[in-house]
Amino acid sequence: MGKEPRTKTSPLSPVYYLFGPESYLIEEEIQRLLDQALTPKERGLNLHLFNGGEAPTQEILQTVRTLPMFSPYRLVVLRRADELDAGEVEALIPYLQNPSPSTCLVMTGQALGPWRKYQKEVERHGKVIEYPRLKGTGLVSWVRKRMVEKGKVLSEEAARYLVERVGDHLQDLDQALEKVFLSVGEKEKVELSDVEEIGSDVRVSTIYELTEAIGEQDLQKALTILEKAIERKGLPFRKEEPLQKRMDDPLPFLLDMMARHYWNLWRVKEMAGKQKDIEEIAETLSMKPWAVRKLLAQGGKFSIASLREGIDRCHQTDLAIKIGRGDRTLLLEKLVIDLCLPDRKGSLRKTPVSDGVL
Repeated sequence: MGKEPRTKTSPLSPVYYLFGPESYLIEEEIQRLLDQALTPKERGLNLHLFNGGEAPTQEILQTVRTLPMFSPYRLVVLRRADELDAGEVEALIPYLQNPSPSTCLVMTGQALGPWRKYQKEVERHGKVIEYPRLKGTGLVSWVRKRMVEKGKVLSEEAARYLVERVGDHLQDLDQALEKVFLSVGEKEKVELSDVEEIGSDVRVSTIYELTEAIGEQDLQKALTILEKAIERKGLPFRKEEPLQKRMDDPLPFLLDMMARHYWNLWRVKEMAGKQKDIEEIAETLSMKPWAVRKLLAQGGKFSIASLREGIDRCHQTDLAIKIGRGDRTLLLEKLVIDLCLPDRKGSLRKTPVSDGVL
């Protein structure tokens, strides 16, 4: 049996710094570099994942300087690199000035942060790529390109309609495109009439959108959906599913789904840290590979410690609601705020609440 081929693209640079608010695109680029650098069989020994502020700098340096085993490359991913302090960044600079040609170091962050001072050092041997939030025509172009990747042509009118109905979150748009793709069957060109029925109720928020908003740390979106859920006495699971059964008390259900999502984030992140590949994680946890990829992308924003604390915080909130320890809606809103805003030390921020809650 022959070796599994790598993705053939442009040559790998020894260093990448990927930053910006479009984490969806950043995670896709990491996956592209991974496919280019390592075959699935090579990843167990040559793929290493770190989070800024958690792993000791010396451990990172030792890893990037180690020769790969049975592979041309070693891939090291350092997420939240913008959260390193000045001393940690300076300790990495000598390596960046003379990086190993057999290691591909991929650093990511929301911003350049302390790396702005050393951007030219990174660019001397590598690449610094920004992923700003897509808007307007750029967003429409992305939607059309993504449908081409799925094997169909989406008209500009249909693309604009989807953007208007779904919004500017790429994960939401990708889900809507997948739904359209499956609905049109063998049809090669997708027109406005094909997406109008699909998108007619796409603005109806679902329980999955609430948990994903928390996973994406999109506080404003999460609070908006939560407010809508409480007002409507519940949320459907799918956009095509009407909310026929209202709940007298939707809070326990919403809380349970938040805790479950945090639990899934923790399980996937922990298994990835043990060098398990996406297919193996999906099989072990009885998930679809695309769901694992999504959880991995979201999990990059959290430390293991903050995920564990988040699960515990959900339990504490559940107890507080059951024993009447404060305003129920306020308790749930506070939980959403805490879950969306973990701090760089791996703990959840504690928002002040009256009556001594939590």
